[in-house]
Amino acid sequence: MIEESSVFSPQSCELTRSLLTQVTQLRQMLDEVERSLQERHLSCCVFPLLQGAEEVASAIHRLSANRIGALIAVERRMSLEDYAKSGTRLNAQLSASLLLSLFYPGNPLHDGAVIIRGDLILAAGCIFPLSANHVVFKDKALGTRHRAAVGLSQVSDAIVFVVSEETGRISLTLGGELFHVPLGESIVERGRGVRTGLQSLWNAEVTRPHLTDM
Repeated sequence: MIEESSVFSPQSCELTRSLLTQVTQLRQMLDEVERSLQERHLSCCVFPLLQGAEEVASAIHRLSANRIGALIAVERRMSLEDYAKSGTRLNAQLSASLLLSLFYPGNPLHDGAVIIRGDLILAAGCIFPLSANHVVFKDKALGTRHRAAVGLSQVSDAIVFVVSEETGRISLTLGGELFHVPLGESIVERGRGVRTGLQSLWNAEVTRPHLTDM
């Protein structure tokens, strides 16, 4: 225990002030590291895998700027067909404008989730399973959309984007984990560049003659 006399001593106060300063600086450094890792992961590992990444990112940007709540799931290897059946089937070409209109307040489908399959908006107004750990979401002042996003990512390999209507904050869930998304145009541009580079490499591998062919 700290002795009562040391609590009010100038030396003790100076020590705690110094420690608080160091902790603040450390937190800022960790925040910067986190943002850097998130940007790298998004640009190199998430967006290059998504068809229509630019359309999704553009829509999320504008939804966030206008504080319009949204829940968008991108299907990967595991089918989301059962969840698509809970909503309205669209099978429409993916576009930022259509995503915006689906979540616009007043649209009868805006409270549900959108499911994207490849370059199609498969369905809208869908219902996802809620994460059972509701206490964590309450403590972090996160609502039903975030619980649904985490819930779906706990039972599938989908990438799920969430836009908070209260703060405009963008989050992403993957594998049951919720991450803040520092979604900037530079991330999408880098993602496009990585995808183009990978496609070029693949094409080169396919068309490169083998030694036996020479």
